[in-house]
Amino acid sequence: MNRIVYLCEDTPDGVFTAIYDAWAAGIPDDQLSIRVQNNYMMEFFTDYVEVQTDLEKAVKVARSVSRKIGTDAYDMIYKAALSCEEEKINVIYRFLKLGFSYGHSVVAMHADDRVCRLFEYSRTVTNEAHLFREFVRFGESDEGILISRIKPKNQVLPLIAYHFSDRFPEEDFVILDETHRMGLFHAKGRTAYLSPLTQEAFDNIWKHNQGQMYEDLWRTFFRTIAIQERTNKQCQRNHCALRYRDYMVEFHR
Repeated sequence: MNRIVYLCEDTPDGVFTAIYDAWAAGIPDDQLSIRVQNNYMMEFFTDYVEVQTDLEKAVKVARSVSRKIGTDAYDMIYKAALSCEEEKINVIYRFLKLGFSYGHSVVAMHADDRVCRLFEYSRTVTNEAHLFREFVRFGESDEGILISRIKPKNQVLPLIAYHFSDRFPEEDFVILDETHRMGLFHAKGRTAYLSPLTQEAFDNIWKHNQGQMYEDLWRTFFRTIAIQERTNKQCQRNHCALRYRDYMVEFHR
């Protein structure tokens, strides 16, 4: 029998829909794989099933996880679904099979590889989101809209949305994720929302960034607090790796 590969959208809703469909199909684990679309090499003797994201199915999975395994497990699964790891959906699927058997106690079973890998994916995403709460730098358009651009490995926008909405409730702002072509949009006094972007739309939004004043302020602040005699580039890289600096204006003189 050919191996079955489910291909889904790289979003939590897409991941949960694929898990729902794969579970309902009852395919043995050794014949099943779940992957993200556009990130998988076709293989011989393999049947491919394209999964259409279904919010109703995704909600059913989310509710079942929260009710039968617990909110801690759901939090880990949701964050793992935002990971850039190729195996993330298979790891989530096998964790759920274990979780529905053991219930709430599964999150403490760190010796089991299925739990350990899920925890690692979740922790990596959480850590990167925490760093981008600190590393986001805004410029300003002529219309007074704050615009920022980031280049994360994982999909961190859903995790940092509340932080910036809570911090800037009276501002219009946009945070662009270059890696995943996504945008976080917030209008004054409203709830922020996420939206996928075409390359053209992404570039059109970014070109409106005229943030020279804010960039100069950041550079001035950076230079003012620095003590040149105590500069330690290695320590600086330990706290702010080079990959985070593409759009941190204080590092671009």
